[in-house]
Amino acid sequence: MERELKLTLLICVALAVVGCGGESGSAGVVGTPALDPLDATPRYAVISSDFSSSSIAMLDEDFVVIDESWLNSGTTYPGLVATLSGDVVLPNRQAGDGTFAVIDRFLTDVVTRFFVPSGNLNGQVRTHGDVGDSGFSSNPQDFIFAGEDSAWTPRYESNLNPSAPREHQGTDLIEINPADMSVTGARIDLSSLDTTAIVMTQDGPVEVEVFARPSRGVLVGSLIVVGLDRISANFDAAGPGMVAVVDLEDESVTGLELPGFKSCGNAGPVPGAPSKVVVACVGFAQPFGDEPQVRASSGIAILDVGESGVMIERVWRVADHPVEAIAINSVVALDERRVVGVATGDFATTVDELYLLDLATEAQDLIHASDGSFVIGLSAYDADSEMLYVPDVVANAVLELAADEGGFTETGSTEIAPSLGLPPTKIYRLD
Repeated sequence: MERELKLTLLICVALAVVGCGGESGSAGVVGTPALDPLDATPRYAVISSDFSSSSIAMLDEDFVVIDESWLNSGTTYPGLVATLSGDVVLPNRQAGDGTFAVIDRFLTDVVTRFFVPSGNLNGQVRTHGDVGDSGFSSNPQDFIFAGEDSAWTPRYESNLNPSAPREHQGTDLIEINPADMSVTGARIDLSSLDTTAIVMTQDGPVEVEVFARPSRGVLVGSLIVVGLDRISANFDAAGPGMVAVVDLEDESVTGLELPGFKSCGNAGPVPGAPSKVVVACVGFAQPFGDEPQVRASSGIAILDVGESGVMIERVWRVADHPVEAIAINSVVALDERRVVGVATGDFATTVDELYLLDLATEAQDLIHASDGSFVIGLSAYDADSEMLYVPDVVANAVLELAADEGGFTETGSTEIAPSLGLPPTKIYRLD
């Protein structure tokens, strides 16, 4: 068996695709043996990372650890890369078909899918082919399931080589068949949503190109709403806030501008409201972190996807609340009017704080303060139990907060693989 797996790996690397055999069905789960089987079907996954290495823990519906490091940067499995990098995310939504997808982003550029709880490998695929010594990284951001044989991956980067073939251009969605993890060849170009901006230099104002930079997305019916960061190649300029609306029926692309906002790449689902999409716009500042510029261009929007298209339903602008916290990082929707978001500390006078924001009343309540800056990560919310799970790097644990009279109260915490020395940074609900 070991010799066969090595041969499979060599073939897969040569083809730049692993469709390593398998799908789930009535006859049971097949696929290439890769990871140890789990003792139960997971409901949550926790990514721990120090930005050079990563580990993924699996937990059950009660947030009890099933495997504290099921997949990590020391794991070797058949595929295109031997280990996880330090830049790993999971899809906004898993397929819900007994599989588990992982996205390895900048400079790794692969999507991998396992069967759970068996641990077998469904397949792995590069999000671009061989580009020689160009240094191009497609930087995949999400894996948006549209059907049994169709998923779409936003590619964040633009290939600056004007002669690059279409499959290596970036700034697009590419289609991957999740059944065998193969690239179908279908591509939806988003470069029509590129724009320009003015950068001030020593020689005066200069107009620079701003790329769409598609990031996270949500499928509603036949429409994919994709958040766009719209930032220049050197990250020194940003265009007006916008999401892309992609109709899979005719592969048309339109841009919905979010007036007054910038850097609106974080689009996510809304629990209990399948037609809604939450979009967090983190704003833009040059130099980085300049508070007045960030405050003037950041906020949160709730979009509604209906028969007439995508409409802006609610907007909360940081600029309208000059003394409120700028809680627009790692935003997660709790329902169609409430979100939680992180106000990031400045390393000197402030620390990370997690706020509950009611978009209808515009009330903002502090629910957790950490002891450092850039340490509260992406939370996960269970609408059924009304539990909020918050990763805190300083605590080196996931904090468990229960709903309590309109707010949240900390009720406990869970350590994740403490022996690894990797703090928890992102939590995902898998169903």
